[in-house]
Amino acid sequence: MTQKGKQTLMVDPSMPASPLGQRHGIDPFALFCAYHLGITADDGYAFQNIHQVAKRFGVSSAVIKQCLQDYCMDTDRLVQSDFDLPSAQIDVMSVPPGVSRTEVARTHWEAFRNARMRPRDWQREIRDDARENERVFGATTTGRGGRR
Repeated sequence: MTQKGKQTLMVDPSMPASPLGQRHGIDPFALFCAYHLGITADDGYAFQNIHQVAKRFGVSSAVIKQCLQDYCMDTDRLVQSDFDLPSAQIDVMSVPPGVSRTEVARTHWEAFRNARMRPRDWQREIRDDARENERVFGATTTGRGGRR
């Protein structure tokens, strides 16, 4: 959230606390928008890596990484949840002119905050993907040039 060009920390009592985030004025919603959705300070869109986000907030990338963990927004948390990040990113990328990306992001923020954790069964996912790949592309070769 910005107010007259300055970053304002919006305290959300349902979010985990981050003393580091509070000390540096890093609002969880603004961090989510910047790091995960690519919303720029001027409400534009651009992929931003951790270093670019850190520069935007005027802190080191280590501070951003810690805040992501403190606010339960780190990559592992996203992967292990049922939140649909790719759809949220597409929605934010494709807003029509005159529509605020930040406002579009609010519904995705709520969905993220309400996402359930679901342990991933990586072995099952690999098997399912291999079956689907074989169905779509046919039998594949092994790394040695032979057929499976």
